[in-house]
Amino acid sequence: MLKAIGLPENWRKPICGVALITLVSVAVFFETWESIVAIWSRSETFTHGFLVAPVSLWLIWLNRCRYRDLQPTFSKLGLLFILVSGFGWLIADLVHVAVIQQWAVVGVLVGGFWAALGSHVIAQMLFPILFLFLMVPFGEAFIPPLMEYTATFVVTLIRLTGMTVYREGLFFTLTSGNWSVVEGCSGLRYLISSLTLGSVYAYLNFSSYKKRTIFIALSFLLPILANGLRAYLIVMIGHFSDMKLAAGVDHIFYGWVFFGIVMFALFYFGSFWQDKDTGGPVPSELEGEMGVPIPDSPANSQYYWPALAITAVSILIWPIASQRLSALQAAHTQVPERFSRPALPAWEPVVGPNWGWEPSFKGVVADARVFLSDDQIIAGMYFANFGDETQGGELVNSQNYLVPQKHPVWRILHDDVIPMQWAADKNGDIEEVVLSSKDRSLLVERWYRVGDKNTANAYLAKWWQLQKRLSGDGSPELLVVLYTDTPEGDYGVARQKLKQLAVACCN
Repeated sequence: MLKAIGLPENWRKPICGVALITLVSVAVFFETWESIVAIWSRSETFTHGFLVAPVSLWLIWLNRCRYRDLQPTFSKLGLLFILVSGFGWLIADLVHVAVIQQWAVVGVLVGGFWAALGSHVIAQMLFPILFLFLMVPFGEAFIPPLMEYTATFVVTLIRLTGMTVYREGLFFTLTSGNWSVVEGCSGLRYLISSLTLGSVYAYLNFSSYKKRTIFIALSFLLPILANGLRAYLIVMIGHFSDMKLAAGVDHIFYGWVFFGIVMFALFYFGSFWQDKDTGGPVPSELEGEMGVPIPDSPANSQYYWPALAITAVSILIWPIASQRLSALQAAHTQVPERFSRPALPAWEPVVGPNWGWEPSFKGVVADARVFLSDDQIIAGMYFANFGDETQGGELVNSQNYLVPQKHPVWRILHDDVIPMQWAADKNGDIEEVVLSSKDRSLLVERWYRVGDKNTANAYLAKWWQLQKRLSGDGSPELLVVLYTDTPEGDYGVARQKLKQLAVACCN
């Protein structure tokens, strides 16, 4: 059949090898690929993921005449890349970091192509192959800093224009009305779209790697700056129209119009530096820098299929290893009695007051809520155990909100990480949040407890989780929240009391 469609002899085995590797990769890591597609389907920010693979194939097809006479061969470096990516997937699977799993499965796929086609061929197709990594729905970690940047940018410009504005966290007030920076205002959607479109434009219009790199960098940086300006213009439209315009759904339309203008300007100015010959093979001097020699043996070697069989096995071993390691650990799915029924000096259990807020997280298997008093303050203690951490219900998860955005009652005025001394020779940190409503404000301290260790650092908590899983340790992993009312607005006293309680219960 391949001969019938005019495929050259030197490409018939490699194309079959690529198809085989693709099928094996998708089948073995089906759940991870399914999670990628699910995010594409439900999030408009990542809908472009459906187009990444077709665009990659199209870019290769555009230069098919350049690739026709290449001699594909098996690459041991590709096999090594699979092993590294597979190990990355295993680590991410053990500690339930979905985005790392997703990067890893794309890495396994790319490594499979590298193994099946050889280093020389992959070097010629470098951009279309690397473009496949944009299938990964990444970027959610950028949302909080992008929101903070947008709020700071808008408030700064408002003050520079001589207008009065009052800011509390991500909320700010003008004389015309109230505004807040929510996730949709972070500009992540514009950033991902710009990076994707800019990457394709750079490949099609520039042959110089320097030009491509600069243009892709601009495609990443420009939408961040433009999003701040977009948010400022929307606030100004709302302010000068007495909140009749741009204060509702229409500001989304204005945002996309502005983004379209920005992208048109970027591509227009990029057209002045475009090269006539683009998308060609890697120059010989670049091949030398990459250490990619011209292959001596073609894919028609008698060892090609055995080598691909070894490649398939190197893909298959990682889910099996994950199952074996997971079976070694019997997860502790309860909250230990020392937390659910604490006996602490100077603190006595009391009936919980009605403050109108209590911590609640998705995916909790077991939890305990206790209220204690030392005759000066009443403090709430909450311990959440996420058990085996099903997808979307992990101990360390950016979706574990204290207060969701646009909450009808509560909002976050302050969110920071502060130092914590657990013992004379044991320092650490905890997350401190101030929640506010019309009736009261609450001081909240939150951290992760993994085994007998405490930290507010999500990356350190994941590292400790990985160590526990590799050792088969089944000791509990908890999300701890302490909180108290601050009727006089004295956060200093409340902070001191909560720290004392934290050391008493969790040291």
